[in-house]
Amino acid sequence: MSISDFRTPHRLDEALSTIKQLGPSALVVAGGTSFIFAPVNEDRVAVDINGAGLDGIRRENGGFRVGAATRLSALQKHHEAGWVLDRVAIHLASQQLRNMSTLGGNIARIFPWSDFAVALQALGATMVIAENGERQVGADEYFSSQPARLFKNGGLLTAVIVPAVGGGAGFGYRKQTQASFGFSLMTVAACMELEGRTVKSVRVAAGAGIPFPSRLKAVEEAVKGQAVKEGVFADAAARGLAGLKFKSNAGMSEEYIANLARVLVGDALTEAWQSAKGGAA
Repeated sequence: MSISDFRTPHRLDEALSTIKQLGPSALVVAGGTSFIFAPVNEDRVAVDINGAGLDGIRRENGGFRVGAATRLSALQKHHEAGWVLDRVAIHLASQQLRNMSTLGGNIARIFPWSDFAVALQALGATMVIAENGERQVGADEYFSSQPARLFKNGGLLTAVIVPAVGGGAGFGYRKQTQASFGFSLMTVAACMELEGRTVKSVRVAAGAGIPFPSRLKAVEEAVKGQAVKEGVFADAAARGLAGLKFKSNAGMSEEYIANLARVLVGDALTEAWQSAKGGAA
C-alpha cells in the first residue's frame, strides 16, 4: 500500500469533512497496527484521527462510553465496577501492540481472530457512528458482516457503548493461542444473568476457529432457563455447537478446533456463572 498524503484533523467535524472529501481514497488511521493486512496495490490518503477527541472512557447511562481511538492499553489499565474489557485487552498480542492499537481499529475491519468482535457481541454493546448526525448500531447488526458497509458514505466509528456487568450478571472470557503473542486458535466470551440458580439470559460469542466472529445462538438456547448444576454448561456446549462449521487454524485440524471450542465455551459459561453468582443480590 502506498500513502500519498497524510491529513491530521483536530476535530470530529473536520475529520468527517476530510473523509467525505477524499472519498474511497481516505484511509482512517489511529494505531496503524493493521497496515500489514492492507492490499499492496492501493494508493491512499491517511487521515489520522488521534487529534479529533475520540479517545477516553467515561460512565454513561449506567455503562461506559469508550472513544474509538482509545488505546487497548487504556482499556487494560481501567478498573471500575462493572468494567470487564480489561480482561479482554490483556490477552491481545503484546504490550507494545496494545500501546498502539485502538478499540475502533480492532472492530472497524473484522478478522476471524478479532478479540473485541467476540467480547462486544457477548456484552451486547452498541457502536456509535457519526455521519450526518450520530446513529447507534447494535452489536448483532454491526457484526453481521464486515463493518465497511456502514462507512461507505463517509461515516466514522466514534465510540462504543459497553454495558456494565454486575448485579446478578457475570462475564466469562477464554482465548487459546499457541504462543502468548500469537493469533487466537479459538476465542469465546459469555455474559450471563441469573435469577436465583436459573439462567435468566445469556449471550455467547466466538471467533478465530470459525469463519467470522459470531453469536452462538444454539448454545444460548441450550443454556437459557436452565437450573445450574454440574455438567449443564458442558452439555450445552456440546449440544449447541453440534453442526457448527469450524475451520482449521494454525495447522490444527477442524476436529481439534471443534473440541477446543467445546472446552472453551463450557469454561467461559462457568466463569460467567461464577461471576454472576458472586454479584447477585
